[in-house]
Amino acid sequence: MRGLVLQPRDNLCGGWCGSIETADHLFLGCSVFRQVWLLIFHCLGFSFVCPGHIKDHYIHFTQLAGLSRASYSYLKVIWLASIWVILKDRNNCIFKSTVTDPYSILDKVKRVSFFMAIVELCSFSFWFS
Repeated sequence: MRGLVLQPRDNLCGGWCGSIETADHLFLGCSVFRQVWLLIFHCLGFSFVCPGHIKDHYIHFTQLAGLSRASYSYLKVIWLASIWVILKDRNNCIFKSTVTDPYSILDKVKRVSFFMAIVELCSFSFWFS
């Protein structure tokens, strides 16, 4: 069996921005996927300064000040759905040579968030019925 040799372009961002891909760059720094977060904040009606690290982003996003405690669960669902959709879109860019569009990603995030919230509500009501 022959060993695989990685080419220099193999570590470039899946959003085709030309930068080296790290988790922080992919989800927060890539010009394409950063635009998705800006669209999400706009839809939610929030102003948000995006931290540079994914862990800090999760904490800040899911614990926005001034919201009710119940809102935090929904923000977690939206954040997780966003990460999932961005990662899937990144994989499609790499493995299927698709072109990504922040607005189509936003639509997918909305759908996935909705279905994740429904599943969470159904499972919550199952345990307490």
